[in-house]
Amino acid sequence: MKRAGRKIASLGCVIVLFAGIACACGPRESPPTTDENQANIKLINNMIDDFFAYVKIADTRRMPTYFEDSSEAESAIRTAYENVGQNAFEEWCNKIYAEAEVTSIGPKSAGLDITITVRDEAAIMENATTDGAFADAGELSDVIHTAPFTTKKIAVDLVKDEKWVFASEDSEKLLDVLFGFLQTDGLIAPPEESTTGKNELPISVYDAYWVDTKGEETGGYHSSDGKICLYVYTWNTYNNKEISYEYTDAAGNLLYSNSFLMKNNTDWIACSWSPSAALPAGEVCCHVYDTNGDLVYISNIGIYADEDLIPYPITWLSNSHWVGADGLSVTEYLADTTIISYEGKALKFYKDLELTYQFIDAEEQVLFEGKMSVTDSTDTFIFSYNPEVPFEQDTTITLAVTTSDGTPFLTQQIQIVVPEVIETDENGNPVETPSETTAVNAG
Repeated sequence: MKRAGRKIASLGCVIVLFAGIACACGPRESPPTTDENQANIKLINNMIDDFFAYVKIADTRRMPTYFEDSSEAESAIRTAYENVGQNAFEEWCNKIYAEAEVTSIGPKSAGLDITITVRDEAAIMENATTDGAFADAGELSDVIHTAPFTTKKIAVDLVKDEKWVFASEDSEKLLDVLFGFLQTDGLIAPPEESTTGKNELPISVYDAYWVDTKGEETGGYHSSDGKICLYVYTWNTYNNKEISYEYTDAAGNLLYSNSFLMKNNTDWIACSWSPSAALPAGEVCCHVYDTNGDLVYISNIGIYADEDLIPYPITWLSNSHWVGADGLSVTEYLADTTIISYEGKALKFYKDLELTYQFIDAEEQVLFEGKMSVTDSTDTFIFSYNPEVPFEQDTTITLAVTTSDGTPFLTQQIQIVVPEVIETDENGNPVETPSETTAVNAG
């Protein structure tokens, strides 16, 4: 877990990065057109925006997918995470900023200059209190929070497979700028030896998903399915570590509790429950606890009537949102809006999907219906509709998306608001409308 060759003593060094000259061999491709170049530059800019958005929220699951060698990236990010702990890792990531410029472009490769702003490593280490290290992860997190910034500039190459990603030869360079400091040997002083036994890393969840009786991922359960199970995967492996879990209903009432023994250096937990009777439609929630009783993971799943369709197994991220004409997030649309659009961000990547989507008003009239063919791997789904005339009254718009076999994929709602019209006089001043009582008394 320790990064070879990186020591605290080297933090004061200045590293000068030289961009190499790449030479491509093999069959010669037709030169791209200006329109193709512009399209690729737009895709690259979107990719960079998305990547650094995930860096900023410390999304360890999503960041590796933006590298050609995702396993190398995952290993580096995981090492940094485990070396300093969740709080310090998130504190570091939350303050990373970046600007990028495309310097060269081709159909399958591109060059990029990136200016990355991070907390100053040397300034952080000046505050180390325990023989050149930090007493614990909490102290390190506090120092990162108040440390000044420094700027680093690097040149990297991108390659295009199913999408644009950072080329393998530049992965280490970029990962070192982003997470090299967090991988430093001895950054946090070792804990005092425990008198009760071996110190053990706390549970840190890497992945989790609900499964049906066949072990396949599911988007929900029928009331009478008879078995519910959440699989949880951890960054580290454990031997003879007992994990407890509880199932509650939407109101927080305890429905079931049990434990799972992680043995033989395993990294997975099965939170299984076989209800003794059919469950009512609604939601159940699984809470997973470490040996010391700390909550380490929580997840909800829908329970559906036996005759209802189970939704497609996809997890939508909290940064999914409705989008206005200016591209910014909105919580409602005005009646004269020229676009109604929803952008869904999924936890994983999906491909080979045929989707049908409808925009439906409060009277259940279909205002627009479209189809989407997802052939390339993506984690972003955008569904849009351009109203031809303004709405005449307040209403609710429902976006309903299904797969080709009718399985529910996504459902979202938003309000349409008709602004209040205020009568004005010839000078533009509001005209007060007499109330009924005033009118009657005047008569």
